Amino acid sequence: MEPQLQSLFLVRRDEFNLITKMGLQKMDDYNENLKGDPKAEKTSSVLRTPDVCFINLPLWDYGPEYFTSRLYGLDVRIAYYDLGERDAKETILLTHGMSAWSYLNRRMIPPLVTAGHRVILFDQVGCGRSDKPSREEDYTYERHIGWNIDLLINHLHLKNLTAVLQDWGGLIGTRVAAAHPGTFRRLVLANTMLPTCDDRFFKVSPGFYSWKTFAFRTGLKDDIFTKERGGRWPSQIIAQKAIGPSNPELDSAERAAYDAPYPEETYKAGARMFPELVPTPATDPTGRPAMTEAENNAAAWGVFQKFTKPVLLAFSDEDTVMAGADAIWLKHCPGTKHPGVEHVTIKGVGHFLQDGGAEQLVEAIAELIKATPPASIQPLLAGPPGGAPEIAAKAAAELEASGRALEHGDIGISTPSDGGASYIEPTPKGRTPYQ
Repeated sequence: MEPQLQSLFLVRRDEFNLITKMGLQKMDDYNENLKGDPKAEKTSSVLRTPDVCFINLPLWDYGPEYFTSRLYGLDVRIAYYDLGERDAKETILLTHGMSAWSYLNRRMIPPLVTAGHRVILFDQVGCGRSDKPSREEDYTYERHIGWNIDLLINHLHLKNLTAVLQDWGGLIGTRVAAAHPGTFRRLVLANTMLPTCDDRFFKVSPGFYSWKTFAFRTGLKDDIFTKERGGRWPSQIIAQKAIGPSNPELDSAERAAYDAPYPEETYKAGARMFPELVPTPATDPTGRPAMTEAENNAAAWGVFQKFTKPVLLAFSDEDTVMAGADAIWLKHCPGTKHPGVEHVTIKGVGHFLQDGGAEQLVEAIAELIKATPPASIQPLLAGPPGGAPEIAAKAAAELEASGRALEHGDIGISTPSDGGASYIEPTPKGRTPYQ
């Protein structure tokens, strides 16, 4: 380990140990849940990384806001960042995946805010400044989707989003978009995929299986990572796969910032689970297939096969895990062919392209917004629409049904004095619509 990085780590560790002695290490939010449910059993605890771990991080002076989700019998506090003007014409959602937190997007924030956009970021549960349930079993793909919806849709009530979806930010975010397409104006897909456990559709790469193998064997433990790879997780991985033209080398302070959410091993349960949750088929060479959400992902593809809003593909040219996945989106999602969409390759950077590829990605987002003004974007349609014969047949069926109903004494839904079994008028004067 580099002397500077080791020094920073030791300082942070000492500060963390002091916090622990003060009794602030664990947040037993489960105890609060038990008060309202006499049948519940205390089976878990929720950890919260002390604030001292996030002091003086380079290029990061953003204070989080918090929302507590109470889904799944857990009180989980989610950290999010709401930057720029709330009434901006465009709202940009920046996501992250495993091995990272919102800090990954730090180089993208200033130019997007300066351009007049509202920028939303959040730390996935188990990452960054969000709470970290202590058991691996507390994390499922379904729960991550639920937590995302609870924050973005139920709490923030976001609309007309341009969402930048990377890694698990995409595996989760595409499911959110499929469930709530009206929330999204545009999608930027960057090094991500929506696997269905069907190798004929999308075959998970050997690179991913290699990572799944290594992450499970090591448990992401610092001593093993340092011995075998020369540095702590996650900074050692990110130092290799996030560098690029915008940041040719992560310095020791940046590496410490990526490590900040995990002051000790107990905080890594969520991170350890992420590789295990990626949908993989029965032929998964690790012997640990993950098929629970496969059918739901396939159903989400049913949405994306009719998703006509702009979808920009911005994959990097050095990503060993997601290479080639962009071609599947291009083939199956019509939004990738929306007028004005010009797909880009983020050059000279690996999987974590928001760091080393920040300038390229920001430029691509700016061009996308410019080329696809809101007036050019239409809501999704069920389609294909019926023609005149289908419309006429439906009207005839309605007339026949009404005739049979009248024969049985059905006088209709509304029968004001001027008559008619199906009387319709605009909202009466003096009445206010319910919505």
